[in-house]
Amino acid sequence: MESFKAEEPFDVIGSVSTSTGRVFDNYKNIYGAPLEDSDIQVTEALRNCYPKHVITAVLARNCDLLAYAAAGNASAEIDTVTDNPVRWRGYVFPSRRGQTGQLGDAIRFAKYVYKWLSEEFILYKAVIRVDGSYPDTIYYILREPDKEDTINSRSKITDNLIKSVGDWLIADDKLVYVYDNYWTTSRALWQEVQKANWNDVILDLKMKKALQDLVGRFFDSKDVYEEAGVPWKRGVIFHGPAGNGKTISLKAIMHTLAVRKDPIPSLYIKAANYTYNIHQVFTFAREMSPCLVIFEDIDTIVTDKTRSYFFNEADGLEQNDGIMMIASTNHLDRLDPGLSHRPSRFDRKYLFPQPSLEERTLYCEFWRHKLRNKPSIEFPEMLCHAMASIMTEFSFAYMKEAFIATLLTIAGNRTEELDTESRVVDKATPIEQVKLPPLEGRNQTETANLKAMFVEYMTNIDCYPEKPREDDLEKYEIWRVMVTQVKILRDDMAGEASARRVSQPAGGRSGSINDAGPSAPGEVCQDSMEDSGWRTIAQQSMDLPYRGQELQRHAVRGAGPFLKSGSSFGSVQFVPDV
Repeated sequence: MESFKAEEPFDVIGSVSTSTGRVFDNYKNIYGAPLEDSDIQVTEALRNCYPKHVITAVLARNCDLLAYAAAGNASAEIDTVTDNPVRWRGYVFPSRRGQTGQLGDAIRFAKYVYKWLSEEFILYKAVIRVDGSYPDTIYYILREPDKEDTINSRSKITDNLIKSVGDWLIADDKLVYVYDNYWTTSRALWQEVQKANWNDVILDLKMKKALQDLVGRFFDSKDVYEEAGVPWKRGVIFHGPAGNGKTISLKAIMHTLAVRKDPIPSLYIKAANYTYNIHQVFTFAREMSPCLVIFEDIDTIVTDKTRSYFFNEADGLEQNDGIMMIASTNHLDRLDPGLSHRPSRFDRKYLFPQPSLEERTLYCEFWRHKLRNKPSIEFPEMLCHAMASIMTEFSFAYMKEAFIATLLTIAGNRTEELDTESRVVDKATPIEQVKLPPLEGRNQTETANLKAMFVEYMTNIDCYPEKPREDDLEKYEIWRVMVTQVKILRDDMAGEASARRVSQPAGGRSGSINDAGPSAPGEVCQDSMEDSGWRTIAQQSMDLPYRGQELQRHAVRGAGPFLKSGSSFGSVQFVPDV
């Protein structure tokens, strides 16, 4: 027998005994031809080959038995003697550039000898089509019945194994739950959220204080709600133009909840296209309560097809105690009034407007602070107010792009003109060619110093000349390049706005609720959950080999399917050879 190597998500378990025939022959006949539901026929084949065994089938994405074994909690050896495996050979890409890849297998059908504690099972793993849908991985666990079991009853020992796997999957709370028409978890996003800090959020101070108090006060006020005789639930909407702090504020809220003495889990809803998806979302939220449920871009989630069902789930007969919903949207006007004006669903709306002159100046101070250790770039304090003044109507995302494009252009100019003291901007870097890295965080001391600098600047602003002379500004390279980049961005903004007006039908709405209109340059660099590491397990498997100790743990807890872990190519995952 070959030693087990972590493969695709799930397999089958049963006590080891001599079979009356090879299941592979049946698998070949069943799955070698198009069928509506292969599970029934695989089960029948197993019963024919193992007539004295209790057969338990589980979804791999619900109960990952092989991952459990790969983590050292059980053992699984593939049996190539008594049954034939079906496996594809492939190349496993290296986790980092400069390293070499490996060869590996993607197993679609196999028999394993599975040992857990003192118990032994037969485990079959089969990739099959269920209900005519896309292929799914099923584990069939086979075990001879104990005294109280029959071949048609549940096996108590098998149930104990499944529960142990489930408990292991949810033991790690350093996760963020993600729903993208199925449930997954993301450790990478959890790690990204830990970097978020309210000190990194540039907002009106009163609004920031309100947001900081909002969530904590809700989760600490269960007794208040009960005493008042009202349901312990709440919903708020974050709205406003893209790139003005909605997503970074959500990250800061998630971080605040994660570091509480009693951590509150966060559930991020990315897509829920049908009513049954909405049902799975709320079912899981009720099981996880108290919890925070985030509907990002809710105008793409609550559509004409799902609106009524969403309303019923949000404030119908079901118990939603302990659930706080935060919905975000760039298009408040697209929301159904029943969503945005019904207190029992979303009772408060927070506008994230374009930043004021004061906020833009503070943001420029932030960048000046970042560049303080770059002696080759002269960035005096007086430029902050001047830069903020020429960025009227810019979102933080547009301002971020202006700074990054400016710095890249300066770097390019200096590469081309190493022997020239005078720096002249001949050609700006096209925005579409700019790769936009995320902002680096600041510690609390740096933030406090930055705030002190800004307060001093705003307090003594009258001490500065009414307007810096043009000659005073033009001598700084960063100012000259910034003016060019701001002009490019402003021209793009005008062009995008014109395109949106032309493409909109009468009434000012886009043709489809899922069509948010042409993306603006600022939206490219907007901090988003997706950009910050909110990736599915399938996407993560493109970066890392599938190793047992690095598995993304995920559990369904009865709320619906979880994504198959480690799928690199569709439903196929190649596992590197040991």
